[in-house]
Amino acid sequence: MLIFSLLVCYAVGQNGSNNPDSLLHIKEYPFIIKDSPPSLFTMKQFNQNYLSLYRLSVNELNRAVSPRVSALIQVGMSLITIPITHEEGHRAILTTNHIGSVSNPFFNENLAAYVKGVSDQTLIQLRDTDLPTYIRLHTAGLESDYSLLLSESSLLNWGKEDFNVLGMEFFMRKLNLIAYYFTVAVNRDIELEEEKNELERDIVGHDVFGAIRHLHQPDMPFYRYTQSKDLTTEERRFAKRVGWRSLLNLIDPLLITKTGWEMKNGCRVNGSLGYGMSPFGDYIDEHIWLKARRFNSHVYLRQHQNKVRWFPALGIQMSDIVLTENLKTVFSLHGWMQPEKLDFTTSRSFAGGAVDGKLQYKFPVSTRSRLSAMSADLGIIAKTKGFMTGEAKLDAHLGWYLGLSVFME
Repeated sequence: MLIFSLLVCYAVGQNGSNNPDSLLHIKEYPFIIKDSPPSLFTMKQFNQNYLSLYRLSVNELNRAVSPRVSALIQVGMSLITIPITHEEGHRAILTTNHIGSVSNPFFNENLAAYVKGVSDQTLIQLRDTDLPTYIRLHTAGLESDYSLLLSESSLLNWGKEDFNVLGMEFFMRKLNLIAYYFTVAVNRDIELEEEKNELERDIVGHDVFGAIRHLHQPDMPFYRYTQSKDLTTEERRFAKRVGWRSLLNLIDPLLITKTGWEMKNGCRVNGSLGYGMSPFGDYIDEHIWLKARRFNSHVYLRQHQNKVRWFPALGIQMSDIVLTENLKTVFSLHGWMQPEKLDFTTSRSFAGGAVDGKLQYKFPVSTRSRLSAMSADLGIIAKTKGFMTGEAKLDAHLGWYLGLSVFME
């Protein structure tokens, strides 16, 4: 897929751009109004809407104050918003599975943010009937963080957003993600006592310790707040694997504000490594971003691992492909091998994949403001059984989503 993208990039790189947005320095802010399944909100929906609102806010902030003041405010914004999107990742998994909950994303006296309002019996039933989803419930906050980082990487590498808008959010979210994972390698605990009222308890406690314990001991007596001292020797070895591998997320030129390297044909290329946890273990990513004059693309290779073996995956996204003056499209293809029944201990595998496409019809807006146009966005996703970062369902799924985008000068 990467070779194909490079060849296409070379073929069109010599031609002029026919995308008027790039010539007018117009920025696009997409929003998802209705996603599938129709809950409020899915992880993809909340993250997309958050990212567009954040970018709009900071762009306006940069117009109003000096760069130094803006940077300080952005630090404060990130300290507030990162826990919100993280906890919404957890909440979205519960909502998708028809379990009500309350997101309480502001730090309490223990410097912890919660999703609460779920009984022990409800969580036990989820664990006993759908273990992969229960494991994902632990890691969904970190999955949400990672998905947002990939979206921000695409915007920065494709030149669709500036570092003075997204740089601080990207840097702080990346370090927060690594810090959360790396603390498990050094057995760093947050001492929490389970509240007497089970509806006041966080749904999973420590995300990573809880996921590791349930991967290895799905039938053990139930409790929520796992600490490092609760882990077996084998589980502690796995925790070190998670912590040290998380440092792969540091291998990213964007952390030093490098958005890529120019090619002779006019294309621009950048790459990074990534790491995260899945419902059946963890994975390592290699990412490549290509910016051409007529389209943008993102290619990734992924290596899933459970307890006993590796499972390969790959995908490509092609973005900003102009079909007519008012119509453009985005589409992505994904393929994977994953363990049978998404099981942590099996060596058997199954093949799966997904296709995701979006059409945008753009129409001008006659106003005296900087709003220059809007678009109606219609997307569809079809996937087989399997884990796909940022997507709501682990089972096979056919769905559609409806949104709008605003274009601002």
